[in-house]
Amino acid sequence: MSNLQSADPHAYLKWPRLIMFNLNGALSIAATGVSARSFVVLNHQKAELAATIPGGKLHVTDVVAVTAIMCTAAGLASIYTAVLSTIITLKLQKVETLKTIRIKYAIITLLMLFLLGSAIAATVIIVPRSAGATAPGIPDALVARLIQASGKSLAYKDSLAFPTLILVWICFGTTTICFILAILAARHIRKYGPENTTVSHAVSKHNAEHSDEGLVHSDKPAMSHVERA
Repeated sequence: MSNLQSADPHAYLKWPRLIMFNLNGALSIAATGVSARSFVVLNHQKAELAATIPGGKLHVTDVVAVTAIMCTAAGLASIYTAVLSTIITLKLQKVETLKTIRIKYAIITLLMLFLLGSAIAATVIIVPRSAGATAPGIPDALVARLIQASGKSLAYKDSLAFPTLILVWICFGTTTICFILAILAARHIRKYGPENTTVSHAVSKHNAEHSDEGLVHSDKPAMSHVERA
């Protein structure tokens, strides 16, 4: 009976949820870090081009914009999954109800859409496009050839923006799995009620069964005594 009373109110799908939340958080942090690093590299490349070719400019506004969006989406995903993992691990939420599951379901849905939108936009820009390079008095094609001759590539898919894109797509996949786990938890709670009341119901049922058994055993001697009389 003590085991039933001390049951974890977050026990249903606890480990799958924790594993996916932590995995999603780790991937989101990695995506955020790589995207932040790509900004540093792009700024360095801009400064290097300006120093190599007087007045040279590297035009990367589009990739900077989509990378910033991916960084924001991944950062929000990492924060939210960290909050969920903390709540489950430290049992900060005493009751898991259908309402709380629906709130999590809604937030995860928004994160999924944000990640999906940023990943699609980044795919359209990063995969086929390249950075533009210009310099006063020099044809753009010549500037591009000079950059390529130095061993550098102007293609976005050769920059750190591309690994960020891959990580964001993976984050979208893990967030989708978290979404499915939220749906399963919601169905479980809709069927059995809040998880902590499910535990208390089990304890009550367990106590009732033992009480009934005690009554049956206590009645038997009395009945046999009457029969002897």
